[in-house]
Amino acid sequence: MTNLSLRFAARSEIGKVRRNNEDAGYAATDLLVVADGMGGHEAGELASAATVAAVVAAASNSVGADEVLNQLAEAVITSGEYIADVVSGDRDLAGMGTTMTVVALREDRIAMAHVGDSRAYVYRDGALQQMTKDHTFVQTLVDSGEITLEQAAVHPRRNLMMRAIDGIHAVEVDLSVRETREGDRYLLCSDGLCGVIDANAISECLSQEDLTQAVTLLIDAAMAAGAPDNITVVVADVVNDSLEVDAVLIGSAADSVNQSRLPAVDFPEEGEASVQIIDRVLLEARKSWLVPVLSTIGVIALGFVVTIWWLANQWFVGVYEKTSVVAIFQGVPAGGMYRLVEISDIDAASLPEFERDQVYQTFESGDFENAEAAVKRLKLSADLCVLTPSTPGCPELVP
Repeated sequence: MTNLSLRFAARSEIGKVRRNNEDAGYAATDLLVVADGMGGHEAGELASAATVAAVVAAASNSVGADEVLNQLAEAVITSGEYIADVVSGDRDLAGMGTTMTVVALREDRIAMAHVGDSRAYVYRDGALQQMTKDHTFVQTLVDSGEITLEQAAVHPRRNLMMRAIDGIHAVEVDLSVRETREGDRYLLCSDGLCGVIDANAISECLSQEDLTQAVTLLIDAAMAAGAPDNITVVVADVVNDSLEVDAVLIGSAADSVNQSRLPAVDFPEEGEASVQIIDRVLLEARKSWLVPVLSTIGVIALGFVVTIWWLANQWFVGVYEKTSVVAIFQGVPAGGMYRLVEISDIDAASLPEFERDQVYQTFESGDFENAEAAVKRLKLSADLCVLTPSTPGCPELVP
């Protein structure tokens, strides 16, 4: 009998646009999980973190592939209950939810559970195969033949979810069992990866022999494509070996603040090897000649810190050049001393002439809340032009 295990590498990044990480993930020698939270006044991180914890707890018993499917289905119910409890304590969090994609290895088979648009792929013999189907509105259009996959990738409603774990609605989970073999490589990811780079790019990154390098290349590719969403990547090789490797939590599930906000959730333990390595490096640095040098650099850097603090308190509304939509920026437009914070769905060309000139020239907003309010006002102006195109200053509609 084979003794298959998963050798893995995992990483989660906030991306270039989002203000917090609502993705969560987990990797162990027999279990891989990715969840992508959404909605509810930035409480999506709680939904994804709770779901990852529920899945790990449910799949912790060593059972066969068929039995673990029932456990994963139960985990969806449990995570929904967690979410419902959080919302009942704070109605402002209503609307939070999460996707879930799970691969559990049992002997020579894998059990899979899937809800939403996070994905699982298998890379076998140099060929990439998507194992999950997105539960999105555009996927229903693809299935019915109304649009192509290429059109779905740029469809304005491509993020509209048809299934998610939200603690309110009963959700149908895609459950399946497949055979696996030594040499298979699995990728679980949030749509922050698969939504911005195509299958060819994913396949090329996965062709790298080293797992960590493959994960790095995938993250870098998403960042190079603009990284408009959080990016979570778990890559694992099936090996014929009995591995003893600490499990890893990533993203929102690893955030101690999120864990403290979910007191009823039992989060899995993970290894502390990486922390120990960092501590050892810092200890050696303190004993070396680097200390006085770093101290001098620290004094020089103080002025930069003050400048950065000032920039962090400057906000403006402008146009995101890549897609010509209204966006919120932190910093000042002069000299490029700013960062993109949030992209809206307002096409700058759809605004009345006065507002359009304003956003192209940029205007200060004082703080993020004022910037959000300004974007809402611009949205109303754009909508008014759609409803009453004859309004003075509105752009002409293209037939």
